Amino acid sequence: MKYRVFMTTAAVLLAVTGCSSYSGITAVQRPAEAKDDFPDDILLSDPDMPSDFRLLTEDGRVKYFAAESSDHAIACVAAYPLDKLDQWVSSCSDGITGDREIVTVTHIGQPTVKFVTTGFDTRALEFEGWRKVHASVLVGAVPRP
Repeated sequence: MKYRVFMTTAAVLLAVTGCSSYSGITAVQRPAEAKDDFPDDILLSDPDMPSDFRLLTEDGRVKYFAAESSDHAIACVAAYPLDKLDQWVSSCSDGITGDREIVTVTHIGQPTVKFVTTGFDTRALEFEGWRKVHASVLVGAVPRP
């Protein structure tokens, strides 16, 4: 009897996990275009992180780029302020398996950036004051020194 219960539970878990495979961030899964050229002065120090960035949007003279690994488990966001080029910021997160906040990154004098997966429900974040500038990018307050 215990064996049958275990097998049924295992079958249900396999069925649920098999149907809920995460397929990545839609906005970066398109062919690269000239607008996606990543600024030369942004140097990414970790060669194991995704580097095939796509421009997601520009808002308030800040360009927002994103990249993800081929298995969709690692994603990165970069914010590049056109008026203060030395204040660019980027960050990555791994272990992505479904809808969630991926990473929040900030630089003094620039808006705080929150990067989320495709389809993530951002209503609570927007209620808290985050402003959606793209389906996967929200911006918050500008930290002061």
